[in-house]
Amino acid sequence: MTTVPQYVSVQNLQPHPRIAIRNWIKLLMKANTDLGQRWFASRPNPIYFNEVPCGLIYFSDESADHQGSAPRNYQRIISLTIEVLHQIDSERDNALDDWLDSRAWEVELAMLSDRFLGLPWLVEDTVFTRTQPVTIESENSSQDIGSVRLFFDITYRSDYQNNKKLDEFLTFLNTIETVDGAEAEDDVTIREA
Repeated sequence: MTTVPQYVSVQNLQPHPRIAIRNWIKLLMKANTDLGQRWFASRPNPIYFNEVPCGLIYFSDESADHQGSAPRNYQRIISLTIEVLHQIDSERDNALDDWLDSRAWEVELAMLSDRFLGLPWLVEDTVFTRTQPVTIESENSSQDIGSVRLFFDITYRSDYQNNKKLDEFLTFLNTIETVDGAEAEDDVTIREA
């Protein structure tokens, strides 16, 4: 009977880099926006109508490319969305849009002030790609809820350890013969096995 190898130490919360990135961004948004503690690192469905104003942090896609490296070292690009939602009952024109644009400015400045997002050992770059205004119809309210979505591409790398052991490189021997017949020889021992 063949024994199946165990490569993963199973636990309740696996240490995926996306978790670290989302958690850092959530802390960054709490410290740098007018929303304070009303940030959720989760997908937008269901929307937290009773929590508005609030912010959502979630990713919609992630590409992976090993770029021909061996052993495999994957360049990953997360398509991350930061969404701010609010409902305003105001007689002032553009009150909701102005509020959403002010939060968008806070999000952009916080995200782009440090392209490594406080995680320089993990994140290689953060790029702001676009903004999308959204109107959300509420079934429980006569008013619509407005939202602004900001999209970022975050690049990081991940590698997976190979279970094969490579032989250690202990000695180096090289002989060079020049055009005029002279020879040079290198015989280097790094250390004894």
